[in-house]
Amino acid sequence: MANRQVKDSVFRKLFNNRRELAKLYQAILKTDVPVLPQDLKITTLRNVFLDSQKNDLSFLWKGQSVVLIEHQSTWNENMPLRMLPYIDKVYRKIIKERDAKRAIYLPKLIKIPTPKFYILYNGPKLKEPRPELKLSDAFENPDGGDLELICHVIDISYDSSNEILQSCEPLRDYSYLVHLIHENHLRGMNDDEAIRQAVLVCMDQDVLKDFLHQFGKEVVNMFSLQWDEEEAKKYWTEDAMERGKAEGKAEGEGNIILGMIEDHDPLAKIMRISKWSADQIRALAAKNGLVVE
Repeated sequence: MANRQVKDSVFRKLFNNRRELAKLYQAILKTDVPVLPQDLKITTLRNVFLDSQKNDLSFLWKGQSVVLIEHQSTWNENMPLRMLPYIDKVYRKIIKERDAKRAIYLPKLIKIPTPKFYILYNGPKLKEPRPELKLSDAFENPDGGDLELICHVIDISYDSSNEILQSCEPLRDYSYLVHLIHENHLRGMNDDEAIRQAVLVCMDQDVLKDFLHQFGKEVVNMFSLQWDEEEAKKYWTEDAMERGKAEGKAEGEGNIILGMIEDHDPLAKIMRISKWSADQIRALAAKNGLVVE
């Protein structure tokens, strides 16, 4: 069973070190300029539990660029908006480390690293692929505004003709592992079986071999948690919308939570999905003669 108290991803686990991250950024840049591990400083946000504000990867390159990378297996038009608090927190961290908090109020211009945003996508094929997502696409006034954030979208779906996969071995191996899991799902395997079988095949084929030998059990748990949360969020969104229309949002949410309690879902999972506090959930359960596990 996955550890429900730790939210992490296999993608973050694999690339949140300078050696593999250098290979990834080299492939993204598509340049002859070498990306060396010693030129990277990881700034990935890691100070919170079960918090959607935790980003996948962020790092400084040569102290001149700050790069944020998010991996997505489902298409999300709101990624530029999600990137805003990420880059805010990263810049705050950089300013603090450079002891420039007071200097920002002085007349002299302070130089900051140039931001770059990337989305690595390996979900279902899109009818109309989007190379970029812009924050301005979400503006109420289509005439624009004074703020922009552009996310560059890169397809990392497993395909022998996918150039970025051919130029980055760990990314190709990761994409292949995810591909095997999806293939196993299509063969009728449940989540745990599909994940474990894919991991075994990869180890047998020397795909991510060292990484899987070291973190194999943890990888299975993280993938299991990822699939479980995606299904739970889908259930929550769809059911809340239907119930909310008929009964009102609060009552609809309460009914969903009651259903999760009756299904013996743990308190931590109900809190994570519903955003209700433990006391609110326990009070609702008691009111309906139920006990939260």
